[in-house]
Amino acid sequence: MTVYGFGERKTPESFRNACDTFTYLEVLVEAEDEPVTAPLARAASPTLRQDTKLVAGLRAAVASASGEDGWANLAVVGSLMRKQQPDFDPRNWGYAKLSDLVRTIGLFGIEPRPSGGLQIQNKAK
Repeated sequence: MTVYGFGERKTPESFRNACDTFTYLEVLVEAEDEPVTAPLARAASPTLRQDTKLVAGLRAAVASASGEDGWANLAVVGSLMRKQQPDFDPRNWGYAKLSDLVRTIGLFGIEPRPSGGLQIQNKAK
């Protein structure tokens, strides 16, 4: 059984971690005429780099999913992040896509995969 959770930022961590997927209500906003996902204010690169939980989680997910060449499929990295942190969502930092968030952080190499999609690599520290 898959458990989806929704709540505010004040939702207890124990509840967030008990869910397979947790989404903050702040990232889901309904416009007057049509439902849309309204991103929060975008976090700047220096702010993202100082978010140790985010950067460490991404580095660990990339290391776990990467092949011998050091590159990992970005979709797999996103899936691993969601398993480790059920409340992980690029919209929490104001980005609609994980690729945009990763590019803004600037600590990872990202490029198209020959077979389609994107791949990510940890840059040297």
